[in-house]
Amino acid sequence: MPSRPKPRPGQQSLITDPDRRRRLGASFSTDTSLQEAWRYDAARPRYPRDVVASILVIAPTRPVVADLGAGTGILSRALLAHGAHVHAVEPSIAMTEVLAARSQEPDQTRGQDEVSPRLQVHRTTAEATGLGEASCDVVVAAQAWHWFDDALVQQEVRRILRPGGVLAVVANYLDTSVPWVHRLTRIMRAGDVYRPGWTPPVDPAFFGGWTTQETRWERAITPEEIRTLSTTLSSWLSADEPARERRRANLDWYLEEHLELPPGKPVQLPYLTVLHTSVLPGLT
Repeated sequence: MPSRPKPRPGQQSLITDPDRRRRLGASFSTDTSLQEAWRYDAARPRYPRDVVASILVIAPTRPVVADLGAGTGILSRALLAHGAHVHAVEPSIAMTEVLAARSQEPDQTRGQDEVSPRLQVHRTTAEATGLGEASCDVVVAAQAWHWFDDALVQQEVRRILRPGGVLAVVANYLDTSVPWVHRLTRIMRAGDVYRPGWTPPVDPAFFGGWTTQETRWERAITPEEIRTLSTTLSSWLSADEPARERRRANLDWYLEEHLELPPGKPVQLPYLTVLHTSVLPGLT
């Protein structure tokens, strides 16, 4: 049986080497093509509705949310559907083009090319959002916190988050407690697996203790869609062609021969969504 992901001490960065962080992160920002951005949006899982609701549970009725590292807007769209006003912060040109296109809302008073009036897209980094001081009720990072500079992003979150506001860090993980899924993550080189006991590294002098919510669910996905999903990972995007070819062959063997998954037939792929929330202390 394959070994389980090793526990990682709380408050330790998932990517401790800053050069590696920049190199892998570039595969989602400066190096992403428009085609890759559309593939990413189609292949990546969405967030369960109850998790999205939990992000906003202590916020006002119409909260102002900064979505850091918003990517193609998978979470931004879910937040909009819950009535939030969203500042989507994302440096990738290709990602923000998909974000804008996918965030359109049918409205007779607007043209078809206009995005929701409750969405503003900021083509910049999480460490320098340009948003106003104490302007947000919630700051959230979905599948993105590990790409940020720990010290700089905390400083920026403290600046733009109002006292008593919520910092939320959320991620979808393939559920490695299921043996066949754990082996799949190793073949796909999915580095973003859940490490039990881990919490985002923040300075306790400025942020309250973390509350963690785990939600297990399943996603219907075909073997072909699993292959596409694997091509949206940073480990794939940053790999050379020989490494990709080896990974293709290994994945084909695992899906077709070992698991014997019929082509085109959906399989239930287990996921674990983990939400960490912390409240910025109010003024005294």
